[in-house]
Amino acid sequence: MRIPESFIQEVVLRNPLEEIVSQYATLKRAGSNMVCCCPFHHEKTPSFTLYANPSHYYCYGCGAGGDVITFIRTMENLDYVSAVEYLANRAGLVMPQGSPAEKRVDKKRLCTINAEAARFWHKNLFTPQGKAGLDYLVNRGLSVPIIKRFGLGYAGSEWDALYRHLKGMGYRDEELNGLFLCRPGKNGRYYDVFRQRVMFPIIDVSGNVLAFSGRTVLPKGPDDQNYRKYVNTNDTDVFKKSQTVFALNIAKNSPEKEIILCEGNMDAVSLHAHGVSNAVASLGTALTPNQCRLIARFTERVSICYDSDEAGRRATEKAIRLLQEAGLKVRVISLSGTDPAGNQIKDPDDFIRAFGKMSFDKASSTAPGAIEYLFGRIAAGKDLSTMDGKDEFIKECTALFATVQSPVEKELYISRAAEITGIPAQVIRLQTDKKAGSEMRREQKKLLQKEVDKTRGLGNRINPDKAKFVSSASKEENILGILLLRPDYLVDAKFRPLLTVDLFRCEFCKRVLGALLSLTENGEELRSGALNELFSPEEMGEMEGMKKKREELGNNSPAVLKEMLTRLDEEAKKEENKAEPLTASWLEKLKAEKSRKDNNQ
Repeated sequence: MRIPESFIQEVVLRNPLEEIVSQYATLKRAGSNMVCCCPFHHEKTPSFTLYANPSHYYCYGCGAGGDVITFIRTMENLDYVSAVEYLANRAGLVMPQGSPAEKRVDKKRLCTINAEAARFWHKNLFTPQGKAGLDYLVNRGLSVPIIKRFGLGYAGSEWDALYRHLKGMGYRDEELNGLFLCRPGKNGRYYDVFRQRVMFPIIDVSGNVLAFSGRTVLPKGPDDQNYRKYVNTNDTDVFKKSQTVFALNIAKNSPEKEIILCEGNMDAVSLHAHGVSNAVASLGTALTPNQCRLIARFTERVSICYDSDEAGRRATEKAIRLLQEAGLKVRVISLSGTDPAGNQIKDPDDFIRAFGKMSFDKASSTAPGAIEYLFGRIAAGKDLSTMDGKDEFIKECTALFATVQSPVEKELYISRAAEITGIPAQVIRLQTDKKAGSEMRREQKKLLQKEVDKTRGLGNRINPDKAKFVSSASKEENILGILLLRPDYLVDAKFRPLLTVDLFRCEFCKRVLGALLSLTENGEELRSGALNELFSPEEMGEMEGMKKKREELGNNSPAVLKEMLTRLDEEAKKEENKAEPLTASWLEKLKAEKSRKDNNQ
């Protein structure tokens, strides 16, 4: 059963697009519209535009577009029905009985299974079987209240303890396998993926248990080649590592105005245990743009606090770039030294257990900004007593200074570089301006090439045939743009017979036209949001782009549509004649013509 149109309209009405988008980005008024930097890609100048009548959005930078349902599908990584349900729940509406469930992943059920696994392991932690896990956590300085706050647990040594527990609750083998909780062995019997490990549940900002990270409590043996300190959930239907931040569900409620970003789960938990309530972890050093955009929903400032080794420093430099691209102000907390036992401090967990919160707060309050940190890194890696060292230093510095937006801040760094090297500030300033100009020209050239490629259809994943059939594709997209703007043409007796899928050459355009014709088959008006059910958010954005292009051109009269259809038909006939097969009658004519010429010679 299809979700009733009346219910869809109610959901859209109760969830104003402006209100929904404002939860993910900062909107500004631009005439009768609203604009913001796109939440789906990095940009400095806002190109994401919200239109009021009808309510929809379009990003002129990345091409994302659609209505509030499309937006939530993309933002929360949901299918169509789940997105409707998400918005319905937000508005206090109950989904109609018999709503479509075929091919739909029941994410709520999957999260419930994960939550039950978390409860099982958490309960096990406080039993004799969990003593090894509890001892490990207590020895790491964690109190019982902190253990409970994070829902930490312990997976025992039995091969199938969790499997038997979840099967007893009625959950299916394929569900447990899909969630990376239990796997079939060579003999077909299922076993638990996590064993003899302290369990860290990974929970999203809405409180759903998405995945787990299991830390072994066993020491590595001298001959243990397959030793793994951590085992983590693979990507599943409810978990994407690249889109999740550990402990953000707790840190988002912190009174602090910034987020402290660590590498590992234990670092974040340890900081919380010592009173640092705004710590999160990026689930490793591979920070992603999606994680940065998620963090940006809850703060404007981030302090990176990665490990103090070289890998951590390289990861910090990458994280600075990604966080800044998400519009965040960035500082870097550097922790070093040795603990009272003489051991080298490696990470935030080591530091705060050795020196306490007061010392951590001091390191945090004096943390340099991103540019200052990178400036220090450049200086530390160069021998400034040599000409070559100074030359390399200035080259890297001017590239860095060229990215600084504030003229005052830029001057301060130029003066500092001049002081360190003895090179006149004017020379460094000239090189910085030259580098900035070069970067600007490079970016403009890149944008221009992108637009050219876009026009030619190169790199278009939604409509890949566009590069193959450039001329036809242009006409097809113009026709679809007009029909999307003026759906009344779809039921007009003058045009309906002319609109045939076979007229088009691009498979994506065929699908769109076919859907439009099907949805208006009995003279019905095109339902609002009906295409949402049939196309992905990316495809909806492609269609929104076609519509915007025609809207900007202005003239979308019946005469223009008829002319487009006529030209496309003529082009199709030309191509058909070019590709005329070598039929027997055609070959006979060719032979006769050749014979006639030979006889005349």
